[in-house]
Amino acid sequence: MLRNALAALTFTALLSSSLHAQDLYHAQGEYVGVLQPGIAEGWPEGTVGAQLIALTGRDNQTPQIRMVLLRDGLPGAGWTNGAPRLEVVGTFADGTSTFEHGWTATLRDGALRFQSAHDKPIGELKKVTRTSPTLGAAPPANAVVLFDGSSAAAFDKGRRTEDGLLAAGCDSKQAFGSHHLHLEFKTPFRPAARGQGRGNSGVYVQGRYECQILDSFGLAGLQNECGGVYSIAAPIVNACLPPETWQTYDIVFTKAVFEGGRKTRDARMTVHQNGILVHDELALTHATTAHRRKESAAPGGVYLQDHGNPVVYRNIWVVEHDAKRTRQVVFLAGRKSHGYASHEHRAGCMLLAKALDESGLNVKTTVINIWPEDTSVFDNADVIVSFANGGGGHPLLRHMGEIDALMKRGVGFVCLHYSVEVPQGAPGKNWLRWLGGYFETHWSVNPHWTADFKNLPKHAITRGVQPFAINDEWYFHMRFRAGMESVTPILSAVAPDTTMRRKDGAHQGNPAVRTAVAAKEPQHVGWAHTRADGGRGFGFTGGHVHWNWGHDDFRKVVLNAICWCAHIPVPKAGVRSATPSLEALKANQDTKPGKRFDPATVQRLLDAFAKRD
Repeated sequence: MLRNALAALTFTALLSSSLHAQDLYHAQGEYVGVLQPGIAEGWPEGTVGAQLIALTGRDNQTPQIRMVLLRDGLPGAGWTNGAPRLEVVGTFADGTSTFEHGWTATLRDGALRFQSAHDKPIGELKKVTRTSPTLGAAPPANAVVLFDGSSAAAFDKGRRTEDGLLAAGCDSKQAFGSHHLHLEFKTPFRPAARGQGRGNSGVYVQGRYECQILDSFGLAGLQNECGGVYSIAAPIVNACLPPETWQTYDIVFTKAVFEGGRKTRDARMTVHQNGILVHDELALTHATTAHRRKESAAPGGVYLQDHGNPVVYRNIWVVEHDAKRTRQVVFLAGRKSHGYASHEHRAGCMLLAKALDESGLNVKTTVINIWPEDTSVFDNADVIVSFANGGGGHPLLRHMGEIDALMKRGVGFVCLHYSVEVPQGAPGKNWLRWLGGYFETHWSVNPHWTADFKNLPKHAITRGVQPFAINDEWYFHMRFRAGMESVTPILSAVAPDTTMRRKDGAHQGNPAVRTAVAAKEPQHVGWAHTRADGGRGFGFTGGHVHWNWGHDDFRKVVLNAICWCAHIPVPKAGVRSATPSLEALKANQDTKPGKRFDPATVQRLLDAFAKRD
């Protein structure tokens, strides 16, 4: 790491003869903190992020700093595209930059200090250094390593620099179909340059579809800027880090389908830049500008465009996706829990596994109680499904290291009902990384209510699912990733006022959830999460009532989600499964029915499920 840092500084010095270059280089970057209201119209007191862009005149003199203020935090860490942003140009002299906008901000000693027009302190932003969570990601055992620093022989016209990096302007000799691509890149520090002159290159997947590379730090985030798919789509958010910082692309690519020479389905691409989702299943309608190969059914290599700028690359590897491979689904069923037909973890897992086994899809399921004695069952796992008690007694808490290793390999993660609840701290942070959200005590609540899912988003998980309403113990007001980054709500409903009848408590209520319910905010009780490691997650808070698995749409949305998390193409009509009978639902339950159990009542419920429009 030290050698790379010194190399970056040396590289910077060589690029600019400006006496201000070093000061500008150290001033640029990201800052975050809390500011009082009044920074801009409509900005309340709260977290604010700032990105400082280093610039000079064309003569490499006349230093300048452009500050972009972002309400709620930094991109991918609170700020989302479309949220308020404010640009202010500052002066730069003697290592200090000053900004004025009805208030004054002074940059000195790694901190931005804000004062009102009357010299009253209104807050401070401190410099932070973010690194991509996938930086240095090790290639999985089944990866094709294209560049590890030792040789550029895997590329036509590959050139290895003196410090062991890969220069732009090369094309991989091996061609790929559908695959996961990981690479790391660095753009140069060019404060005198503008637009496409600031470190331009591009990663062409299959030599056809370009993910732009450019120093676009602090810019709006357009299709021709870094993170954009050139001529097709702008990034969801501009996730660029400052120049001379190592950055990552993690791209999951699904090839186009051709029949008789005619394209019948566009290629698709999910892209994380620096661990932040910038494209989610983007349809690639055409080969992008300056493509190396025309669209076709043939595989293609990874092409790194040379645009005359000193952009360098490292740690490049590819994992090919074999559509014919049988996908492995591992269910981890929790121990006996509540009374009859409630929290029936093993019976629910077995019912879902049976439905998948009979679906006609290329899938194999395994149901395990708690945790396997022989963990080799995970060797080829594509997704693990946890249905168990949560909180401090969550059975996966003792295995977070093993789970993390699976997640880094791109294994999917599904949590049903109580399994979405874990303690705050390390478990909560892990569930945010792996699942995208979790039940946080004194924030989330667990009432029984009828959730009416009137509108469903267009997503693979909702294929064939009709709007429905059903009573369950739907947990809601979940703790999600900041700004819902990489999280897509799947099932959302407005919780009625009756859910707030209980007193405040760890699970019952709190001021924040009461405010949300009073405001009629939609509550997300099923959500999808797309991870930078290529894996996917799905959280589902229903499942307390075992009989609800007899509802076709309730069951289908979970079956679809398991397949989506396993990278199994979800059929247009969703995963088909036979409606289980009462006897099938009674099978394998851990608890015996009590004297008050009335099968006729349950049958009427199942009949009502079947008769709904």
